[in-house]
Amino acid sequence: MASSPPSLLLAALTCAIASGGAAACSEESPAEAAPASLEADALRTPPEADAPRVSAGPDAPRAAVVEAAHVTKAPAPTQAEAEAPPSSSAAGTTPPASAAGATPPASAAAEGARIYSKARFAWISPGPYPTRGWSGYLGLGGSVALRGGSAEAARTPGEGCDAWYAIEPRGYVCAGASAAVDPNDPVVVALRPHAPRVDSPWPYDYAESTGAPRYPQLPSAKEQRRAEWDLEEHLANIAKVRAAEGAGEEAVREIDEALVGVDLKPAGVAAPALFPFGGLVREGRDRIVNGSTVAFTRAFDAQDRTWVVTSDQAYMPKDRLKPYPRSSFQGVWLKDGRSLPLAFFRKTDRPKYQRGAGGRLEPTGASFARLASIGLTGRAESEDGERFLETREPGVYVRADDTVVIEAAKSSPLEGEADPSSPPRKWIEVSVLGGWFVAYEELTPVFATLISPGRGGVPRQGIPAIETAATPTGRFRIDGKFVTATMVSSTNDKIVHSEVQFVQNFSGPHALHGAYWHDAWGEPKSGGCVNLSPIDAKQMFAWTDPPVPEGWHGLRASRDAGRSTVVLIHR
Repeated sequence: MASSPPSLLLAALTCAIASGGAAACSEESPAEAAPASLEADALRTPPEADAPRVSAGPDAPRAAVVEAAHVTKAPAPTQAEAEAPPSSSAAGTTPPASAAGATPPASAAAEGARIYSKARFAWISPGPYPTRGWSGYLGLGGSVALRGGSAEAARTPGEGCDAWYAIEPRGYVCAGASAAVDPNDPVVVALRPHAPRVDSPWPYDYAESTGAPRYPQLPSAKEQRRAEWDLEEHLANIAKVRAAEGAGEEAVREIDEALVGVDLKPAGVAAPALFPFGGLVREGRDRIVNGSTVAFTRAFDAQDRTWVVTSDQAYMPKDRLKPYPRSSFQGVWLKDGRSLPLAFFRKTDRPKYQRGAGGRLEPTGASFARLASIGLTGRAESEDGERFLETREPGVYVRADDTVVIEAAKSSPLEGEADPSSPPRKWIEVSVLGGWFVAYEELTPVFATLISPGRGGVPRQGIPAIETAATPTGRFRIDGKFVTATMVSSTNDKIVHSEVQFVQNFSGPHALHGAYWHDAWGEPKSGGCVNLSPIDAKQMFAWTDPPVPEGWHGLRASRDAGRSTVVLIHR
């Protein structure tokens, strides 16, 4: 079923990083999910007449709009449409871009009866009929178990499709151009090894583009010269850099600044069999402009260059991509003796203090590392106009001005709301100016971390948050969850943040989501979204309600999905 999801408009680049890299939900860095907007270009194919558009405003480095499932106006594909022919300084190491980097799902033989996606969006309907009120969708390489354990048991009479199948735990998928129950369908077989790694904080390998072209098939030398105007000079510079191996970044910069940070090592893998995918799988863009980001599944060598296979099965030269380092930062689960209040340390290492021989607090020469955390006793002391906080490390204090202090809330936004269900209700507290995030079960804090809010701070009265790259304040709810979503700029649709991970929409174009392009946690980086580290984003995606069923790539938080987590955002 070919249809485009509702627009989640993630603050135009509102979530894009503010530091300059890929822009996404407004961080100035590379594109952030709302670097351009959570509006996956893919999500916009075919065009969505009902999807709203939001711009980040003139001051947004890269505006972004997010396509989200919480919007109830997703066009309902008909059978005819479905059958139509395809028309930073992050810590950690850079993941290898090789065939070994992508872990294919279990073999079809071991999966049991399932229905497999053959498109970027294989829509899940609440009943066996086309509807704008979709429940979720399957993504490329994804599949979900059929209800009843077999295709025969799951097949259901319905409208607008020759073959509806009931899936687990609810909903129906139309088999046809977008989905198949045959695990040996050629498109299914070709996509299976490229499925996103949903068990990893990095479902794909990610890189920043230096203006790399996208090819629908492995290009000939002539096609490369036509698409890459500087190809001869570029390849000559690559040869010079390889000859100067080990000379250092400055030497590379003198040869060609565009090659600084580019991994020029061959993949050591031969070209795989290439499948002629069409528009249901592959986005239409032919280039990823400077500063935009690329998600890819594997790399291979062919025609004297190394290539990557993108998440939507296009081919791009790896020598025009700069892999992102992986951030190792993650928050703190409040158990096993860890509790609030906690102190986190932003931007730089911060000194530890102890009482010296004269009884005064003095630096010890040791430090708390940037992004580290330490429990606090709740006691504070002042000396010479400076306030010091006592930590749970015996005898050690920190300057209050060096810390981000997170304390437990004294009240819950859920108070007074009757709910007879037994599981504890979940809610999230976010401080925009503090740059922190706490997850609660009723009034018990269970997780605390640093986030990167909008670089515009909190909204100004009478001005939409998206226009100033601010993070909206108030009480919201999770109303859409997406394992990954490509975000496209609301002001320049050439700018994209590819496959932003673990997106949770909470207010119009604004969402909680992972940011693979920066490591500046606690600092205002986005265009208005709440950036989480990739590790935290995955953990919170799994923790929040409603849960995303196994195999689903996207979920609309409808009544059938169950209770939604409340998001409380304040200054």
